[in-house]
This record gives sequence, structure tokens and C-alpha cells, in this order.
Amino acid sequence: MNNKDFVKTIIEVVREESIADSIEDLIDPPGRKPSSEDIELSSWFNQLEDNDKEKLIKIVRRAVDTSIFGFLAVLDGVRAIESDPNKGKLELHYKKTENSILLNNPKVEYLHDIFNNQIRG
Repeated sequence: MNNKDFVKTIIEVVREESIADSIEDLIDPPGRKPSSEDIELSSWFNQLEDNDKEKLIKIVRRAVDTSIFGFLAVLDGVRAIESDPNKGKLELHYKKTENSILLNNPKVEYLHDIFNNQIRG
């Protein structure tokens, strides 16, 4: 697995599933006894016109994309998580058998840039 494969997997496993789950939960709240908030949001969503539902789905997609982009920017070290001038750095390694690949290597390509290119490309 390389950095592009990792981002592709994040898109498939995290992004698409998060969007689908969020919309499904709006249509039909999960569980035997959904919370009153879940029921309220579902009732509101289900009474919307189709055009308004599509707009809300786009908003959900943007929110998920913004969250993933921000998290990858943190992994890439371009979004600070420390205010200390002597900052540490995060290293994301993919290890399989004896092989180890640094996925967030700034000398190759930033994960957040790969993500942006893949969702917009």
C-alpha cells in the first residue's frame, strides 16, 4: 500500500460509508429506540422536498470531505496540533510483513492533496 492507495481506501471505507450512514440515519433513525433528536431530525428530513434533500446531502458530503481533509492535513503536519515552538511530527507507517512504508512523507506528496485530487478528479 502506498499513499495513493491509502487515500483511496479512506475515500471508500470512511468517506462513502460516513455519507451513506448519515443519510440513512436521517431517513430511518438507527436502533430499536432512537433518540428524540434522531426522530426529530428524521421527521424534518423526510418532509423536505426532493430538491432540498439533495442540497442537504451535498452539505453532508462537504462536511465529511472537510473533516477528512483536515484530519489528513494534521497527519501531513501542515495543520498544527501543538502550539509549542518545538513541535513533534506524526508519522503514519503501513507495515506488512517486514515492509514498512511512510504514508505521510512530505517529500513525496501530501495526503490531503491526494485526497483533494481524488475527490475532485
